[in-house]
Amino acid sequence: MTSRVRFVSAYFVAAVTACSVLAVQAQKGPALPAVLSAAGDYLIEYSTALGVVSADEEFVQHDLTVGQGALAPPARRLNSDFVFVGLGRGLIATYRDLRTKDGQPLRDHQNRLLETFQKSPVTTAMKEGQQLTDAAAVEYVASNMRMLDDPMLALQFLRKENQDRSTFKLDGVKTIDGTQVAILKFTETATPRLLGAPENAPGTGRFWVDAATGAIRQADLSIGTRNYLLRVSVTFARDPTVKLWLPSESYQQLDFSAGAFGNNNGPGNFSVHQSLEGRARYSKFQQGNLSGR
Repeated sequence: MTSRVRFVSAYFVAAVTACSVLAVQAQKGPALPAVLSAAGDYLIEYSTALGVVSADEEFVQHDLTVGQGALAPPARRLNSDFVFVGLGRGLIATYRDLRTKDGQPLRDHQNRLLETFQKSPVTTAMKEGQQLTDAAAVEYVASNMRMLDDPMLALQFLRKENQDRSTFKLDGVKTIDGTQVAILKFTETATPRLLGAPENAPGTGRFWVDAATGAIRQADLSIGTRNYLLRVSVTFARDPTVKLWLPSESYQQLDFSAGAFGNNNGPGNFSVHQSLEGRARYSKFQQGNLSGR
């Protein structure tokens, strides 16, 4: 009887120990290499499945700079047709075609961008899309708002061929809507810089990545030196119609100190401080097929 009790007791202890080990492993969550691999694979598949997706963009911009006794100008509200174009290999291009400025129509509402990418060769459509995008930027509250106006900008750091340009760290694991989401912190180390930032500043930030599928839930990017700081945070949501994770909102902050970039270097040539803020929201997604695919 005593030996039987000892056997049962030993079995119980072993079972508890095994459960404890499994619990510790579960708490540790996914391994960093596995998450990076999943994210890289996801972007490749995503950039192929995307084709061309159009959206309505509402982009509200503020110039918060107050100087020389002048008040900051009012907010600028721009509504555009916006397209996300999947080019494969993890590459995604974006374009906008401005429709209204501060509620005033600038043209008839015709989705020229979507039509162009569905009817014209991709290279031709990209040139036309860039021309429309350049024209839209002329109406920004300040030219430097353009530096972070692409909601897919940060994803370049997660492409498979670019991952070794940065150091990545697993910064935590959260359960969101029953899904395990890994938070990856990154710092760009390679030169030349991926985004060609002024003063050779590296990109830093965080990605919220579905540990199982590699889907990107959120992307935060910061670039800066003692002279300037650029920040953008993009939230992604799965659209029920297109059935893809797409940007739902982008929030941007840009601050430049006096004399940033000197007298003839960089996009602003500032002699005074400048502070900008923007928030873009995306809705009414519609998917089309790229011409030639």
